[in-house]
Amino acid sequence: MMQLYRVLPVILSVGLFGCGNSSTTENTNTAGTPVTKNEDSFVSNLPDTAPVIKVGTEANYAPYEFKDEYGNVTGFDIELMQHIGENQGFKIEVYNDPWEGLFNNLDNKSRDMIAAGLTYSNERASKYLLSNPYAPLPTSIVYLDKSLNIQSLNDLGNVRLGVLSNSEPYEYFAKGEYKTESVEQYPTTFAAVEAMAQDKVDAVVDDSGVLRYTLNDLPSLQPLYFDYESIKAEGARKVFLIDKSHPDLLKKVNTGLKELQEDGTYAKLTTKWFGTDLTKTSLQQQQMLQ
Repeated sequence: MMQLYRVLPVILSVGLFGCGNSSTTENTNTAGTPVTKNEDSFVSNLPDTAPVIKVGTEANYAPYEFKDEYGNVTGFDIELMQHIGENQGFKIEVYNDPWEGLFNNLDNKSRDMIAAGLTYSNERASKYLLSNPYAPLPTSIVYLDKSLNIQSLNDLGNVRLGVLSNSEPYEYFAKGEYKTESVEQYPTTFAAVEAMAQDKVDAVVDDSGVLRYTLNDLPSLQPLYFDYESIKAEGARKVFLIDKSHPDLLKKVNTGLKELQEDGTYAKLTTKWFGTDLTKTSLQQQQMLQ
């Protein structure tokens, strides 16, 4: 997975697996420019004696986790975990791990959990403790022309689709199960959205969270969304992975998520990152999966 910045989103793809201020640790031996403090960063009010949970991530999948202009790891997942920790009495220490080491570090217990925009799978459920789903964001089709009125995949016969190169949506639509006018590949979500704005394609397919985040920075556009994947689908169930030896942490994460949904914090965070309050949809998703 590769990074997407808030002002100029860049390439995204899906991998197989899919503190006062909380601190961030880079797993690299390369010397770099010292990180500048972000004055808007999260500040915990917990005492110094509060327990610290080590959170692994791969900061290359905005808006879920990425590096901001100060070099800090941020994103929806990170901010959500900061607030869950604050609610439940623990701080988080974020480690920006390479993708190939993300799961190994959880397996060898150098991390307590992973927050990386990961989705549910039976394989993960058999190996780790999985939190309740925290972001009901299925794969979606976004378009600008109201006359298209896309209500099902059968409405794509005259639609030129833009997709990420070699992505799952490309494989899905290129195989021709559903008729489309064409399927055009782009290196980034932003490039595909830009092509749509220039009438080079009619619609763009991607993770709903990525699309909403990208369009959130383009207020002149008035997008319409069609979620062709159910919020019950595995790909729409984003979860935190927790080491099986920490059932107490799983309980705290789920309890904290529930309380943030009740006190309005979750609404503020989802509106900030995705341009819409996902509280109602998230609760519906959790009820459907019970």
